[in-house]
Amino acid sequence: MRFLYACFVIVLCALIFCEYVADFVVLQKCKWPEIKRKKYVDDPLRAMILADPHLLGPHRGHWLDKLYREWHMTRAFQAASRLFQPDVVFVLGDLFDEGDMVSDKQFQEYVWRYLKMFHLPPGIPLISVAGNHDVGFHYKMHPFFMSRFESYLNNSSVNLYTIKQIHFVVINSMAMEADGCMFCTQAEDQLKNISRTLHCMKYPLEAECARTRRHPYSQPIILQHFPTYRISDTMCEEHDAPYIEAFRERFHVLSKDATDMLGELLKPRLAFAGHSHHFCHSVNRLGIDEYTVASFSWRNKVNPSFMLATITPDDYVVSKCKMLPQQFVFNSYLSAGILCLIVIGFQLRKCIQRRRQSSAADHRKVNYLD
Repeated sequence: MRFLYACFVIVLCALIFCEYVADFVVLQKCKWPEIKRKKYVDDPLRAMILADPHLLGPHRGHWLDKLYREWHMTRAFQAASRLFQPDVVFVLGDLFDEGDMVSDKQFQEYVWRYLKMFHLPPGIPLISVAGNHDVGFHYKMHPFFMSRFESYLNNSSVNLYTIKQIHFVVINSMAMEADGCMFCTQAEDQLKNISRTLHCMKYPLEAECARTRRHPYSQPIILQHFPTYRISDTMCEEHDAPYIEAFRERFHVLSKDATDMLGELLKPRLAFAGHSHHFCHSVNRLGIDEYTVASFSWRNKVNPSFMLATITPDDYVVSKCKMLPQQFVFNSYLSAGILCLIVIGFQLRKCIQRRRQSSAADHRKVNYLD
């Protein structure tokens, strides 16, 4: 019975470590990047940025896949939020895997699961960006999908958020087609309004701006689901895609025209996106740093990651934080299983030796009596 107890202890230790401790151990290697310039350093904004969690719905994937991978996403996010205590968290689209396929009741359950998994303490905003799996690609977008995403997650086509004097423009990438559709026209109007707002922040004494109270101006930061235009990850200074894929405009990335429009209207200093499921750091078509954030889910990437950004009105530093790899967990359980087999084998060997010794003793005893 002792070997059964030993196996139980081994498996229990592996379970506790992999399911409750390992995320903290791995994430402790990450630190908030530090800005070296002295201005604004006393109170920078610390933003945690992740993408593509792809919560499974009722139609795709096995229930065990949903249960286990979403459990680990929950553990990873809660560990990260406790360790890093960000000022704001951005999720760059594809919150759901079947957001454009489910009924309104099913979508409500989706949102409940999402908000439960990505729960944050009071006072820390969770800003969720629309992705193609949430509201559909451009050809599939419908007022029903758009209105319920806005209703439940408080985000429309284009939004301006100002946190600690830092301006974030959150954009629905699927509405950047500029083809005259209802959503594209609305998004373009919202971009122009934000452009005027930013202009008045920069030039508050102009006649059209004088009567309006504004935040101090700083160049905005773009957050959206699609990356800006690039031909492939060959344009990345760093990337972790296992192979290079040629990108299609309006499907993998924004079109050249949409990218140029964002540059002309917003004049951003930094951009973040998701969608590709792989990390990339590039200097994009607009001449600014752009970070494509890897998927947060093991289902899309066995070695997921997210970004930590320290931002002030005139500077920023971004670092990549690697999460617990899926293979590490599998290897840990495999090692625990092998160790159990070794213990069992050792105990069986001892039992066999004892029986042999007992048989030999009995045999000698019989010989002695004869």
